[in-house]
Amino acid sequence: MKITDSNNSSILTKIEEQISNKNFLLILFVISIILFIPLLFMEVRIKLGILPLNIATSILLIGTLYKFSINKSKKIITKKLLVSFVLINFSIFILLGTISYNSSANFSFDYSLSGIIGEKIAKAPSNWSLYNASLINYVDVTIRIITPLLFILIIYNPKKILELFINSLKVFVLINKFTLNRLRDLMKKKKLKKNENIASSDKGIILDKPIDHIEITEAKDLTSITYNENSKQNLEKEIININNIDREIPIKKEILEENDLVETELLRYLTKNNKWPKIKTNHLSISPKKDLNKSEINDTIQIIKNTLSAHGVDTSIENYISGPSVTMYQLKPGWVDGEETKRVKVDQILRREKDLALALGSPNIRFEPVVDGIQDIMGIEIPNISPNIVDFREVIEDKKTDHLFDLFSLPAPMGKGMNGETIVVDIAKMPHLLVAGSTGSGKSVFINSIISGLISHKSPSEVRMILIDPKRVELTPYSSIPHLYTDEVIVDTEKAAKVLAGTVNEMMNRFKIMEKAGVKNITEFNNKMNNSHKMWNILVVIDELADLMLQAGNEIERLIVRLAQLGRATGIHLVVATQRPSVDVVTGLIKANFPSRVSFAVMSQIDSRTVLDSIGAEKLIGKGDMLFSPIDSPQMKRIQGVFLNEQDISMIINQWSGINDYELETLSLEEEKHINNGASGDSLYSQALELTTQSNTLSTSLLQRRLRIGYPRAARLMDELEENGIVGNGEPGKPRKVLKY
Repeated sequence: MKITDSNNSSILTKIEEQISNKNFLLILFVISIILFIPLLFMEVRIKLGILPLNIATSILLIGTLYKFSINKSKKIITKKLLVSFVLINFSIFILLGTISYNSSANFSFDYSLSGIIGEKIAKAPSNWSLYNASLINYVDVTIRIITPLLFILIIYNPKKILELFINSLKVFVLINKFTLNRLRDLMKKKKLKKNENIASSDKGIILDKPIDHIEITEAKDLTSITYNENSKQNLEKEIININNIDREIPIKKEILEENDLVETELLRYLTKNNKWPKIKTNHLSISPKKDLNKSEINDTIQIIKNTLSAHGVDTSIENYISGPSVTMYQLKPGWVDGEETKRVKVDQILRREKDLALALGSPNIRFEPVVDGIQDIMGIEIPNISPNIVDFREVIEDKKTDHLFDLFSLPAPMGKGMNGETIVVDIAKMPHLLVAGSTGSGKSVFINSIISGLISHKSPSEVRMILIDPKRVELTPYSSIPHLYTDEVIVDTEKAAKVLAGTVNEMMNRFKIMEKAGVKNITEFNNKMNNSHKMWNILVVIDELADLMLQAGNEIERLIVRLAQLGRATGIHLVVATQRPSVDVVTGLIKANFPSRVSFAVMSQIDSRTVLDSIGAEKLIGKGDMLFSPIDSPQMKRIQGVFLNEQDISMIINQWSGINDYELETLSLEEEKHINNGASGDSLYSQALELTTQSNTLSTSLLQRRLRIGYPRAARLMDELEENGIVGNGEPGKPRKVLKY
């Protein structure tokens, strides 16, 4: 290190000696002239203007100052000064870019004094001239000229500039808050004035005293009003009066007209300027990827050719498409007896499925009789020996599809297709999604990926979710996110029915509002309101439909079908999943209203037909391997779903912690009317009690049929009737005797 320092010091000493030399300024002047010479050429002047003159002058000036500083042993030239000098010259360069010099002499400029480059820096992208310049152009170029000079101030006084910026920002925030508060107060006053006019016009009451002289007193049934001075008598009709805009007066529904009800509901969708956090995904896990083994591909092609040829089936492999877990080989049927007159039948190839499975050592071979968009080609899908995991992070951060998360209303990261491309769909366009798959096939992970994808890119002002999880373990971690439209994740069957009924009421209220606004759907409503009011989308997720249908089949089915039939226009969409896709769970009505479906690996062809109306799902390999049947395509897509572990889910959820400070709208539910006669908490107890008056006996099956409920709920009602002494003890296979009513 000592040797190196001594060498550096000796070099600096030699440089200073050369600068102190008398001939240094002469050499510097010659260098400046050489740098000035390019200015004599037209091409240089067109592109750079008088920039060579600026450079030559700057070098001469800096060199002179540096020589003076060495001779006087004063440190004049510093890094700050050099940077400032460059910034000043850049500002001058921009200024000259606005000035055009037109001369008939040989030494003329076809563009600005800074050439084409300087003019672009000064005027791009509008490319205005001094003859048609607007005020905006002058302001723009002034900002460009001043900006380099501001950087000089920041270099010399960074602390003062930072303090000035922070103080300016604070003043700006205070002004905005003051403006928003004033606007909010004006809106409240306008609303109150409108309510007062409606109340007085509807009831025929004219107030001859200022509002300040009116006192509000409590009454059991009517809002009573008393004057401080000479109050009027015979005031028998209901009126509404408010003496403080921040005080809320309860209003009976009976005195509200239909229009008033719509306006009251409309206030729920008033746009609020909440600042939501930007969710970071760069900390999510990424698994290592394995490269495609081409020798494995070639061996598989050879096995397919040899196996089919051994059974007298002439074919050829035209191409292959390899995905994360499955490779599709494009097979072209040959000709019978080598003559190009009669092609080999597709059925002949399909009958060789078991032979191919035996030769390849893989039972999960799936045939695609028609490859979309390719003539005379069928596909054979064979699992890869070394499959790759499709991580949640790589799907949502894919540069080709990341813009879709902002474009779509309800973006759902599906995974990667057969060609390895990321697939992101919009649930709002489906408009509902039915998901089926056996245990361990990846169904629950798929549901988690949809929810995590939404909360990673959408705020609670854009989408709210209703999560129903009868299994009590899969969706409960999302209880803390502000996107929930209920108080918690719904795990109870009876509460699930109540929540679905509340969602139906929400849907009908939205229809009333849209009818009043003269629009057909939620998109038209939000566009017409021009960001003053905004309806959020509602996503209802049911993780296990079979469990709900088992306990309250008819009621749950009715509510789901009603939401599926009418919910699209109001922004309500459903994602329903089940691991038992039988006909008693996935009924005909549910299938008819869920045109978009996803099937993971199922046990049999019957289950595959129940979900997809086609076979093939029984050949899936599991672990996220799915068949996707969208509403807009007759061709099913094979997709490898994303993998999302519990740690990644927790990381995403934790970023929404502390957002509960915002007052967010929740789903309103009808209060259950508790029956005092018998002290029952079931809303259907009164109807069950009424059935006891119609006959001398009562059975659980009769309660099921008449009340349209499941066996567990009917049995509980029967037990309550027995406890209250309404019916007698039960005997196996016999109805119970009615004792009293």
